[in-house]
Amino acid sequence: MKEIFPYKKIIFHFLVFCFCSTNLQAQNQRLSKSTYQALNNYIVYSNEVSHALNLMYFDFLHVNEQFYQFVEDSIEQVVYKKDNILTNAEYFPIYPRDLYPNILNDNIYIPYDKRGAPLQLIGKVVNVLKEIEDIRSLLAQYVKTGDYQKDTNLVQGFKWLRRVEVLYYDMFTLQEKLHWNLTSIIQTYNAPEIDSNALRVMQELQPLLKQTKLVIKAIRAGDTSSSLNYNCLKLKEFVRSLDDRKVNILTGLERTANSLRSPEKRLDEILDRAQNIFKISAEYQSSPKYQSLDFKPSYYYYNIDLLKNYNRSGDGIATLFNKFINDNDVYWLYEHEMPHLFEVLYPNVPEYEAYQMPDIDIEALIAEKLREKHVEDSIAEALSDSLAQVKNDSALYAQEILDSIEYRKNNPQVGDMSLNGFATNNLVFLLDISSSMKDTNKLPLLKEALVQLLDLMRAEDNITLITYSGKAEVVLPPTSVSSEANKERVLSIIDQLSSDGSSDANKGIRLAYKTIEESVIKNGNNRVIMATDGAFKISPRIKSLIKKGSREKDPIRLSIFYFSNKEYTHHKELLESLSKIGSGKYRYIKKENAKKILVIEAQEVRQKNK
Repeated sequence: MKEIFPYKKIIFHFLVFCFCSTNLQAQNQRLSKSTYQALNNYIVYSNEVSHALNLMYFDFLHVNEQFYQFVEDSIEQVVYKKDNILTNAEYFPIYPRDLYPNILNDNIYIPYDKRGAPLQLIGKVVNVLKEIEDIRSLLAQYVKTGDYQKDTNLVQGFKWLRRVEVLYYDMFTLQEKLHWNLTSIIQTYNAPEIDSNALRVMQELQPLLKQTKLVIKAIRAGDTSSSLNYNCLKLKEFVRSLDDRKVNILTGLERTANSLRSPEKRLDEILDRAQNIFKISAEYQSSPKYQSLDFKPSYYYYNIDLLKNYNRSGDGIATLFNKFINDNDVYWLYEHEMPHLFEVLYPNVPEYEAYQMPDIDIEALIAEKLREKHVEDSIAEALSDSLAQVKNDSALYAQEILDSIEYRKNNPQVGDMSLNGFATNNLVFLLDISSSMKDTNKLPLLKEALVQLLDLMRAEDNITLITYSGKAEVVLPPTSVSSEANKERVLSIIDQLSSDGSSDANKGIRLAYKTIEESVIKNGNNRVIMATDGAFKISPRIKSLIKKGSREKDPIRLSIFYFSNKEYTHHKELLESLSKIGSGKYRYIKKENAKKILVIEAQEVRQKNK
């Protein structure tokens, strides 16, 4: 056994050596034409999807405008007929659906361990296209059948448009992720040998394309900071440098006089589009047009001016770049096109107020801080090619942003998903559980919002649940969710809430005030939150009880949540006047705002400094 062992050891090390050598050889490979083709199949297909969405974009603009005018009583009927886009030879010589099999057939040329991510991303692209096409069909049916005329304020129609808005954002993100993923696959291979003049031209053009995208994406995001100015100046410098050196850059390439495919023609067109994008960005920064319209100027600059010079609709820079690759049979990754930015224009009715006040999030905070940043000194340094100083300034400012985010987390504002910094809550929920509250947009919706609120509540916060229909009953006495056992108990009681019978609001309010008076928290947010789907008569005695509670040293406030498919004026007036007596808030609740409004109620009182 002792004699055999050394041989086993030698064989083991030999196998390890062979395995490592094979791995090293794989890493040192150069991309074949087949692998480039397989990678570019993804870009080709996703670009066709982007082009399809950009054609559909004008459908959605048309429908949105008519919906808006109909709700605002500017027009009496909506007209929309869905045109065929995806299988229209006028738009697509090869239909997008016929390009997809190329991805699957050529995927064998991509390394096995790298195939999963791009396949997953392109699957999401397919799903986005399918869902948007389905929504077009639903909108066409909605209009054709006249269902929109039975839909108060076209709630369903605007719901579909709202989903389209999200899907256009998704497509933009997917394009970015897909291109980044394919680029990262290429980077695992050796850099291509510059063994052709065409490859040398691609190396010169790639930074120009990258800088162009930076400028376009900054304007799309509404950036007006000095960092945009810096990127624009870099773009201008790229254009000037390439234009000065274009004779040398094109040396060795076959030239064809008066041909649209000649390298000189292609390069001139690429530089022309880049120059146009610079001029548009300069105008956007100095004296922007598109003022006093429905959306910010950046929305129109991106959709109208910039995409025309970038996408195929105006034979833009991305399209010309891809044509140069094809004309010269270069092994290079195609550039991706950009989808339009679609934003819904809502009519001025209560149902849509929530959508016109976007939530605050960390990304918005960072963007806000970046816009406020004054970096003229950094730009001056950058213009003199002192990039080290720019990088240093960027690193320092990145830390400032992180510090600001940390401050925001510890000192949240009203509407943020946190109760830190707000007074201790003593919330008594008075719930109308009459049979009319069974609708999914009433009691079940409130239950969902309550479950979310529980996740935010702190150990010192109390929650009480009182129901009323024929009788009033405390189903959960003042309870803290300081332990998991308590939280499970509260969740169980919320889950068991059901609707039945008729309602007696006076009994409910009397019991709610009796309960909260026994558990008032000093300097706390002592609040009765009444949830109902209709107005009711209140006795003078109950009104006096509500008014008296609002005048205490530690006031008890009454807020009223109104659940209804439509905000009826006479109900609103009665409920609003009652909430004013109780120094609270009246809220019209819809599915889209329920959770956030409930959190805001728990943030109505700031914590007093000790």
